[in-house]
Amino acid sequence: MSVLADWLARQAPAWLDPANAGPPLTPAQRRALLAIVRCRTPALGGQVYVCTSCLETHYAYHSCHHRACPRCGGARTAEWTKRQTERLLPVPYFLITFTVPEALRPLCAARPELLYDLLFTHSALALQSVAARPQHLGGELGMIGVLHTWGRQLQLHPHIHYIVPGGALRADGNKWNKSRQPEWLLPNDALAAAFRRAMEEALRAQAPELHAQVPDSVWREAWWVHTQPAGSGEAVVRYLARYVSRTAISDERILEATAESVRFAYTGTDDGLRHECTLSAREFMRRYLQHVLPVGLHRIRYFGWLHPAAKARRLQVETLLAVLIVVRTKEDLPPPWHLLCPRCENFTLVRVGRLARAPPSCAS
Repeated sequence: MSVLADWLARQAPAWLDPANAGPPLTPAQRRALLAIVRCRTPALGGQVYVCTSCLETHYAYHSCHHRACPRCGGARTAEWTKRQTERLLPVPYFLITFTVPEALRPLCAARPELLYDLLFTHSALALQSVAARPQHLGGELGMIGVLHTWGRQLQLHPHIHYIVPGGALRADGNKWNKSRQPEWLLPNDALAAAFRRAMEEALRAQAPELHAQVPDSVWREAWWVHTQPAGSGEAVVRYLARYVSRTAISDERILEATAESVRFAYTGTDDGLRHECTLSAREFMRRYLQHVLPVGLHRIRYFGWLHPAAKARRLQVETLLAVLIVVRTKEDLPPPWHLLCPRCENFTLVRVGRLARAPPSCAS
């Protein structure tokens, strides 16, 4: 059961109604709400299981698998976390965050498909260009970028977190240039300056009408880039994994959700203490939906020798670092989570039938 998903499903019909007086929904937001309403209901069909241990019959309706659905994503998150943890290298890791200035946030709301793509492209290029300088690492980084669009109170606050191994592969592929200090990788000021210049040039070239809306002072002031050591990388992988297949806020933070308002907890940026925020139902839904990404826009991207198309360069890195490659067998794999019997908690469910989808409703 998900408190947040149930609340969203109850609120959704009013927002999906063509007569809704609130802000118009984008196609992606409408698609997200429809998916949440149908998730794990007869509308999506399902399977019939019988437990070979206790003989209990179990009906399992299909999930919607939408990345904005609070019910879904658990299995994908666990798989991503496991895969990335197993691929961590024996080097220090860093978490580098690029944040969009406040003046650009309205542009992100208006044209997310363009601005978020530029944010990914040019923050990654800034990292690579600074790392390639001989006075720094003199080589190519491998990076995983994860886009977050929200602040702690669900306000629009676009930023990208990069998980970066502490070193670079030299251009000839024959040497690994490790970071000079275990707690320092690249100068933040140089990264911010390269990012700002590239973003201005790209926005002016690709969307001059949007560039004209940005005050000139934004392109002269310092932008915010933050680097922090991440040890072996395991903790930061687990932290970012929580929102790999989900959006904005988890059930654990919801304190109360009624038809009139939602009260949730958040950690203060300045004091690190627990605070509470109460929003009207309409405002909470508006804030939640603004983090639904356009269809086809990837929240996770891989760069450098960690890109899926760069397997040869990653193999060079693993060879230089003498990484032990472990081949997993079927015996090493955990039992399928969906075959766990909810009554006796044994992995003994056997599928014996299917549940057909319900006819589509007029809201579709």
